[in-house]
Amino acid sequence: MITGAPLPGWSELAALFGSSADGAALAAHWAEPTEKTLWFSRSAWALAAITTAWRRKHGRLPRLWVPDYFCNASLDPVRQAGVPLTFYPIGLDLAPDWEECRRLALSAAPDLFIVVHYFGSATDVRTAREFCRLEGALLIEDCAHVLEPAAGIGRGGDFVLWSPHKLLPVPQGGLLVCRDLDEDASPATGPAPGLGGWLLKRVVQKLGPGWLLPPATRSGPQTFGDDPVEGSLAETPSLASKALKILAKAADALPRVAARRRDTARALLEVLARQDGWHPLFDPAAVTPYRLVMRCASPDIAAERFTRYRRRGIPVESWPDLAPEVRTLPARHRTALHLRATLLCFPVHQTLEAGVLTRRCGGPER
Repeated sequence: MITGAPLPGWSELAALFGSSADGAALAAHWAEPTEKTLWFSRSAWALAAITTAWRRKHGRLPRLWVPDYFCNASLDPVRQAGVPLTFYPIGLDLAPDWEECRRLALSAAPDLFIVVHYFGSATDVRTAREFCRLEGALLIEDCAHVLEPAAGIGRGGDFVLWSPHKLLPVPQGGLLVCRDLDEDASPATGPAPGLGGWLLKRVVQKLGPGWLLPPATRSGPQTFGDDPVEGSLAETPSLASKALKILAKAADALPRVAARRRDTARALLEVLARQDGWHPLFDPAAVTPYRLVMRCASPDIAAERFTRYRRRGIPVESWPDLAPEVRTLPARHRTALHLRATLLCFPVHQTLEAGVLTRRCGGPER
């Protein structure tokens, strides 16, 4: 079975029965020793913690600026808190449209500004920092699609969001790095989400015959135009201690994970590039890819190839579920809507067999 997310190894599952993990020591994979770090079940809850800290200091809700090409489900906690959102436009290069940002700031400048490193590829943080300096805002660097710090990634924000659960075979795990300690976020409290459902599914995927679970292509949207399923948001912000154990074991293999993802993406691209009508969004050899993303020449090509590869058993995806504020203003957010309609995301995670993946992608129709 070709899965959309990596499967845990037996050593990672065995970590459930080992000694407790040190969250501060684990955070050293993503943060400097002098930086404050807080673990959450999802980075969406970490974002909410930043807005709560800002409100506690300033006595009002912050104006949060979010790129219009952004997963709407990840905003649920801040929406629940009533945080006012401004969706700023990005360009075809996925960088903020700075001219439009400066125009929007004339009406109401941001208090918190999110810049995103999409799919593992770096966005220019230096320009974002300068914009925030001029507008009096704090910068939130969203590294949810990134495995670990790299050149231009993870060192420029006042706050940095990491989502190891998106790239490693773990059920939970969002890390907040706080550099602006005047805006000190509070740790998660309350009971942590359970792991039972995730654990049962992963064991069946590893041990059971194929008929026990439907293929990954049966889950999520079945047509390209439907909103993708980002994954259910953990119902509470706390990270389960057992999830931290699995994460600590999985994080030991970060260099190997990075190499496997790059090798798989390169092998897959060799097959996909034989067809006209699309090209890679970025060079997979230059980054550690979250997905191999193909930019299609038209929405029709994207929709046709989404259906074609899903029929071959490849859980290809669209991304993201755009916010309703974006969809209802198509003239202002036309680039984000165009990206949503023309980008296809292929799994290239470290537990895939590259040979199986490329044969399936290059094989005949099923």
